[in-house]
Amino acid sequence: MTASEHSGRRPKGSAGWIYAGDLLGKNIGLIFTDRRGGASPPPFDSLNLAYHTGDEPDNVVRNRAEVAQTLGIPEKRFVYLDQVHGLHVVRAALPDGGSTGEAILAADGVFTTQRGVVLSVLTADCVPIAVGLPAAGIVAMLHAGWRGTVGNIAGCALHGMRMELGLDPGEIHVVMGPAIGPCCYEVDEGRARLFVERYGEKSKVVTGEDGRRLDLLRANLLNLIEAGVREENISGVGGCTCCDDRYYSFRRDGVTGRQGAFVFLQDGG
Repeated sequence: MTASEHSGRRPKGSAGWIYAGDLLGKNIGLIFTDRRGGASPPPFDSLNLAYHTGDEPDNVVRNRAEVAQTLGIPEKRFVYLDQVHGLHVVRAALPDGGSTGEAILAADGVFTTQRGVVLSVLTADCVPIAVGLPAAGIVAMLHAGWRGTVGNIAGCALHGMRMELGLDPGEIHVVMGPAIGPCCYEVDEGRARLFVERYGEKSKVVTGEDGRRLDLLRANLLNLIEAGVREENISGVGGCTCCDDRYYSFRRDGVTGRQGAFVFLQDGG
């Protein structure tokens, strides 16, 4: 996996956001926001995009509108999920967008073949995984917490998309965004054992002197490779959300907001 502090072109008002669409392919937009900007007060300060955090709903509405305005994309094109830390992946089209107060379905992954539909997941330590296959006009966005990782949401999503759309995993490009790193993600023995059983002791997914430091990014990398994605087509951007206070982190702060990861097929071919 290649790592990159990628930037790309930044619209006014998006300083600090990561633009990494060119890592997925031509005519794909990919943006990872951070917590700066927006209307939310502490402890959600300030670009919180999630309703379930305890933030005032009006603040979230304003923050989502700010993201849409900054990107120059109508709000009706944005698709938000009710994330449940599961393995369910849904297909979205334009009629599914535009919900500022509701999500289309309880799911942790979404894909589309329709241009202009903006797919999203919201995170505060979990791994956002963006998938792109520009030649076939396919993008997807996945949310991988520890349950989704050990359950292999990446493999489930790619298998489902292969069955439905006939895609070749070897042609897919993947970008994993800011997430908690093994530097900060210490887990209990039971959870560590689940990952050792899934990936093996030599996988380097579980590290540390006490064997309880969990590397979600590496685990998802192995899931993607197992599903047929070429390692050279997998990139990582950003850093550890718990170390970097530009990002929301549930592990660090407890009550906090959520940043967004957005992917979409752009017009132009």
